[in-house]
Amino acid sequence: MIKKVVWSLASGILAGGVCYAYGETYEKQLMEDYSNVVPTAAIFISCIVATSIATIGYWLFSKIIPMFGEFIFALLFAAFSTASLVGVLGYTFTDDSSEVHQFIFYGYAMPMHFFPFLAWYVFKPLFDQK
Repeated sequence: MIKKVVWSLASGILAGGVCYAYGETYEKQLMEDYSNVVPTAAIFISCIVATSIATIGYWLFSKIIPMFGEFIFALLFAAFSTASLVGVLGYTFTDDSSEVHQFIFYGYAMPMHFFPFLAWYVFKPLFDQK
């Protein structure tokens, strides 16, 4: 059980770090500042929560449906990561930002939704040895 907790925390911290680095690079290159829209703490917390839920889901699917559990879990994890983009697409700036500014934000926030998925699978071979 400790191994699974470390797995979820390690992948969440990695995903949060990659999100932060990506966001800082993106903001620096385009001279934009989204820290008031997406705070750094929210990035790390959401990544850790996502990978923790993923670890619990993986464990449950592997126990309940041993033959196809991993496939169903991976499919659902990818689907939920993609579905979470609805929040980004539904976000609108309340100030007099232009449409271009809105599209720049999409490029900033949308890739970050897949980093927990990728980080979780990066650590999978280390923590899930059968």
